[in-house]
Amino acid sequence: MKVAIVGFGFIAEKGHLPAYRARGDVRVTAVVDPITSRRAAALRQYQDVRVYESFVDLLEEYADEIDIIDVCLPNSLHQEAVRQALKAKKHVICERPVALNKEEYDGLVKLAKEQKRLLYPCHAFKFAPSVVHASYLISSGEIGEPLFASFNVFAGGYPQGIPQWKPNWRRDKSIAGGGIMVDFGLDALSMAQTLFGGSPQRISAHIRNLQKRENKLEDLVTFCLDWDGKLINVNLSLLGDSMGKSSYRIQGTKGEINIENNDVFLSKKNKPIEHTFVPTYFDDPTHSNWFHGVINDMMGSIESGNLEPYVLQEAALALEVIDKTYKSSENGGSWMPIDFVPKSLQAVS
Repeated sequence: MKVAIVGFGFIAEKGHLPAYRARGDVRVTAVVDPITSRRAAALRQYQDVRVYESFVDLLEEYADEIDIIDVCLPNSLHQEAVRQALKAKKHVICERPVALNKEEYDGLVKLAKEQKRLLYPCHAFKFAPSVVHASYLISSGEIGEPLFASFNVFAGGYPQGIPQWKPNWRRDKSIAGGGIMVDFGLDALSMAQTLFGGSPQRISAHIRNLQKRENKLEDLVTFCLDWDGKLINVNLSLLGDSMGKSSYRIQGTKGEINIENNDVFLSKKNKPIEHTFVPTYFDDPTHSNWFHGVINDMMGSIESGNLEPYVLQEAALALEVIDKTYKSSENGGSWMPIDFVPKSLQAVS
């Protein structure tokens, strides 16, 4: 299938494009970006690709040659680009979040159904190799019944965008849609769903802007999910230095799993610790080696005709969780119910 990338920034160039180039079932044939130097960067990497200054130009001149539109724009620009792509009857993969609120989401899902095309949110953390391996260990009963999980993400500030276009756009709420919760919070939810399947029933949260930034976006979030009887505690921080650090721990009735970047440790009572090296590289912001899992799942949905994959349902769940996180914090961390129940959400296999 032929792919057009809309928005040739950091994640498109360093994350998506290398994965596409390594495959035989999909091929990038066009790139859209309003900045001349970014179109030139695309041509340097992919000399036979077509480049366009505007999405409208692509759709007018080359739409018949495109099967999939890959939207890699800043958050606030997702809705309009996805809408244009669906109206042109193209399958769409969109960087997360696919929408900034439930109204936007519902409109896009409705349009995708009308056009009979796939809308696929790019929740790459679902396919992080060490997380998928931990999910396998859990489903195999290695730690018994899961009881508690702790996710900790300590980052060194907001990720930077390309220097040619508002490199600090993630600090602008009008563009980013929110702070660390919109970014890493969504990833934590997606990882929990990979590990456990199902969905949470309620949330308690605290949000802070400890560095007193003028944009008033949060730099610290801690929240707890009641997930089918399991408690999942998530700590997200932008208060650290440039060397970010992530760790994930899952405890069960018979043992526990620790994920430390590329290392997965399985500890069971009265047995030696089992260590598995799983190349994941959480500290690499491109996550290019995870993107193959995204493509495989997207292609499987297209081939099977499944236009409502679990990841699309998960995007709606994420929007409610993010909204309830802010509301819970405003109410002193009180428990807030999660009303949305996705259909047939299962752990990734």
